[in-house]
Amino acid sequence: MQSRKSLSARDIEELHESLASRLGDTSVPTLPQVAVRVIELVSDPNSSVNQFAEVIKTDQALTGRLLRVANSAAFAQRGQVTKLERAMVLLGMDRLKAMALGFHLSQAAGKDADDDARKLWAQSLFRGWVALRIAEKIHREVAGEAFIVGLMLDSGVPMMPKLAGPSYKQFVNKGDAPQKQFATEMANLPFTHVDIAAALGRIWKLPESLTRPIWMHHSLPDKGPAQDPLGILHRIAFFVGSLKLGGDGMPGETAPRAATANQYFGLKLNDVEALFRQAAEDFSGSQELFANILPEAMSVEAILDRANEHLNEAVEDLIEDTQAADATLPVRRFEAGDLILEMEPGSNESVTVFITDAEGNRLASEQVNPLKQSTRELRTVLLLEDLDEGQMTKLVETMTQLAA
Repeated sequence: MQSRKSLSARDIEELHESLASRLGDTSVPTLPQVAVRVIELVSDPNSSVNQFAEVIKTDQALTGRLLRVANSAAFAQRGQVTKLERAMVLLGMDRLKAMALGFHLSQAAGKDADDDARKLWAQSLFRGWVALRIAEKIHREVAGEAFIVGLMLDSGVPMMPKLAGPSYKQFVNKGDAPQKQFATEMANLPFTHVDIAAALGRIWKLPESLTRPIWMHHSLPDKGPAQDPLGILHRIAFFVGSLKLGGDGMPGETAPRAATANQYFGLKLNDVEALFRQAAEDFSGSQELFANILPEAMSVEAILDRANEHLNEAVEDLIEDTQAADATLPVRRFEAGDLILEMEPGSNESVTVFITDAEGNRLASEQVNPLKQSTRELRTVLLLEDLDEGQMTKLVETMTQLAA
């Protein structure tokens, strides 16, 4: 069985096509027309409130649930909200499009969810609200997209046992931290839960603004400032995707550390605590909307308590801990002039290097062995003839760490 980390860029493309075909032949349903139309509107920067309203009104079940959200205690309305337009004003466009699309995506991906899957969707819903609250703080324009990204990060996990077979439970411990689970999948299985999420994105024709951050959420983001929407969504996805959650579906054990939030978003400890409280309230207000995929009994207080439980721990941040990064983050990124290299550890002391463009599209892949190949050979193979000596030395050092 070929492990996922040994695949080339072309292999991965073929893998996603194959997974999309397998999923399409099984129980994964296509999206209803209202969801397809919402995706089109989400992708259109010129879409209007009225357009969203007209589309959502065609789905009576969704309209009714959105009205119940608007009438929940979270919005404290004196009179009952009976019209969708009024609910849209209360919820805001970001939340409206997030919940409308999230409702249909989660229903499709979570069809026939068992108890374990429902707990996972509870985690995912909380992640979605944390993602939205972060986006509201740093780049409001992507708040709706951030919610969908956070909600769908682990949409492929419940499908792994069926598609990967007995090997999944043999190798993957669901109690491990998210990055460790992903690294185990990469090393031992022919595909990962992220590959399944990518295949779902293909089936449903989701825009790149949603699929790429989900695809990249276990890859370490660049340390420099991120201004573009995709870069911001990648950081948010990485942050909320690193939140380790308890086996009962509640955040616990290790929350994303405040230092990470400060580095990526400029948020301090009290900011993170506040947005976790807000996300818990959002979770409470949206439980009925997502009732079909959630466990019957959920404690909002437990969500908040356990999410904040370890924020004050005096531990080194994941980003600064080189050993932890090497052990749990299988992808390392390196800027080399006009190119960006994404590197993953391979087999037999090799490293797989993906050559990408500025948008992150993988153009080619090469298998190299920095322990055996000379710097000159590596320059030639990786198209780095013009890279200065200092940068080349750093690149070789990074590849050597991955190969060791």
